[in-house]
Amino acid sequence: MAKEHFPLILIPLVLRGYDSEPTLSHIPLTLTAEVGQIVELTCHYSYEVEVVSSYVWYKQGVGEAPKAIDISSCNGADCKFISKKGNSKNILILEIRNVQANDSGSYYCAEMDSYAPLQKAANLLVGDSSTSKTAVLIFVPRWEENSRDTVPLVCLVSGISSNRIVIFWNISGMVAEGSSDPGTLEEDGTYSIISQIMVSMDMWSDDAVCTCIVQLGSPNKNWTKSVLFPKAAETRTEWCSRALPAFITVLVVLLLLLILLSIWICKGGRSGKLDNKSQNENLRETTQAVLRLKERHTGDHRQAQTQRLNDGALRSQGGPLYASLDLAALEKRSKKKAGRR
Repeated sequence: MAKEHFPLILIPLVLRGYDSEPTLSHIPLTLTAEVGQIVELTCHYSYEVEVVSSYVWYKQGVGEAPKAIDISSCNGADCKFISKKGNSKNILILEIRNVQANDSGSYYCAEMDSYAPLQKAANLLVGDSSTSKTAVLIFVPRWEENSRDTVPLVCLVSGISSNRIVIFWNISGMVAEGSSDPGTLEEDGTYSIISQIMVSMDMWSDDAVCTCIVQLGSPNKNWTKSVLFPKAAETRTEWCSRALPAFITVLVVLLLLLILLSIWICKGGRSGKLDNKSQNENLRETTQAVLRLKERHTGDHRQAQTQRLNDGALRSQGGPLYASLDLAALEKRSKKKAGRR
């Protein structure tokens, strides 16, 4: 039977000058394969790999500690795990034959007599973990909660048949590992897994495209979900921040106008009262003057009438006397005229 090698699916890292961002880093290689295939996992060293038997391979399942893989006890074509050198002198390869779903996990290599930490080779996913209920959702915080320097993004993968999956993030071209839980077994027999990542507020608000990528085991079958910075919230907040000073200014102006209007009304009421009082006094004085003139005119009229009545009475009583006086006066006037001539 010829060996069937399945190519590794590489996850590239695009460097864009965000070296200071601690939450973004290189994610190890991820290999997906179908049940029964042969796969090869690779460890790269900075020095030459001389004796293969002096290296140990480890497998780590979901929520488990790394466990050493027994390779030395098997020799021959029927061995499932084979450790060997690669084409380059500094490459060590672990070949896994007839892979099964329980072979899924994270694989590490290490030198047997070294105190160096384990070196991760790759994540291996075997078989398809998706079901008809599989869904991927991303939860973003509300705009009011974005007061910190970083923004937490949460990717929820639900309805999967196994918790042996790989979840990673692509933040505008930058590949990042999230913090994933081991998964929760739901009542319907499927698993739900949550992955969380912290993104800087500058990247989040700078039109960053944040994509959660889920590898479920089958080659070229990835589930993705993307989110963008909510511009509506930004626009609404910016509008509020810009409109607030203008609103306060208009409110203050209206308050001042109300105060000035109240003062004007108070002064107008007082002046109106004074004008009414002066008008009443002028009317009273005019009325009194008219009454005095009327009384004076009436008194003079009565006095003249009384005098006329008295003169008439005297004339009626002393008629001959008045007649003789009038004749004497006429004679006296005639003599004066003659003397002048």
